[in-house]
Amino acid sequence: MLIPLKHSIAVVIRNGDKVLSTRRPDNDDELPGIWGLPAGSLRNEETIEALIARIGRDKLGVELAPLRKLESGRQMRSQYLLEMELWEASMTGTPNHPEWRWVAIDSLQPGAAAGFLCCELAIQNTSRVS
Repeated sequence: MLIPLKHSIAVVIRNGDKVLSTRRPDNDDELPGIWGLPAGSLRNEETIEALIARIGRDKLGVELAPLRKLESGRQMRSQYLLEMELWEASMTGTPNHPEWRWVAIDSLQPGAAAGFLCCELAIQNTSRVS
């Protein structure tokens, strides 16, 4: 049986030593109410740059520009294999997401423990840099 592959991008937006975190809705299918990083899945022929711009526009109400790829990883989910890249992005504007905040990377530990791959990748990247 062939397992579907889902390619996603999560973005790290920095403000000094903090990163922008958003809370998933309580009715989210996989990780309800978990704080993590803004993310999205690639559509058909969409480029990474276009997806990062879409995450900014559709999820945050800001302009995002990719700066550099930080990490990548894979995770088996119940219905598919998730392949995720973590990108650093610059932001122009103030988010209009209903639940967002600036947090220390350590604040993503509960998300990583809950199985949120973007949180695991962000923590992993920070431990490599330190």
